[in-house]
Amino acid sequence: MLPAAALEDEEPIAVASYYIPLLVESPEEGFFVEFLSEAAKRAGIEYKLELYPPKRAMRLFEDGNAMAIIPALLPTLSKDAVLTCTIFTKTIHGFVREGDTIPNKPSELEGKRIGLVRGFSYPRSIIYNENIKIDYADTTDGSLKKLEEGRIDVVVVDGHTAVRAIERLDLKGLVYDLSINLHSQPVFMAFQPTGKGEALALRMSKAILSMKEDGTYDALLLSIK
Repeated sequence: MLPAAALEDEEPIAVASYYIPLLVESPEEGFFVEFLSEAAKRAGIEYKLELYPPKRAMRLFEDGNAMAIIPALLPTLSKDAVLTCTIFTKTIHGFVREGDTIPNKPSELEGKRIGLVRGFSYPRSIIYNENIKIDYADTTDGSLKKLEEGRIDVVVVDGHTAVRAIERLDLKGLVYDLSINLHSQPVFMAFQPTGKGEALALRMSKAILSMKEDGTYDALLLSIK
């Protein structure tokens, strides 16, 4: 591992990300953006955050053209990477129309037409189940509108994003229960598997833990709840 001094006086590291409602709204706004800013400040790391389409962001990281990517989930990483400690827990929930039963587990989606959003990470128990009919939309908004119109039976998506969309679009007749998780998985920030990447991940992890200990992390998290 490189000593801290070896990381100083270098060019800002390239960090790739992609648009996620509430979490990454722009290079200046969103929970992960504010989180990254504070953690990097505590870690003494200079960076440049750039947003790309999800697949391009992942390709830049896989090809070594970005030192880090945020967020990173284990199912979507196709190369070795050095991970920070957990920065978030991603949960997905089922949204249905009034009168329909809210699903408690992926198997209860069988026989239904399910709305998923491109770019999101879903468990194999959903996307590879031949008894589940999947309808992809480019955005959470688009999927929820299809649900309201009766074109699909259930929307499976991040809960906080969907609730905000329902309120913003004034959608009617949709019900949900955020205490019911269809799936949850830890989220990380990933760095290149090099000596420098290891040193950066270690420094970021220490900064993240300090944010969790002094309440800064929870305060930021309130912005999406």
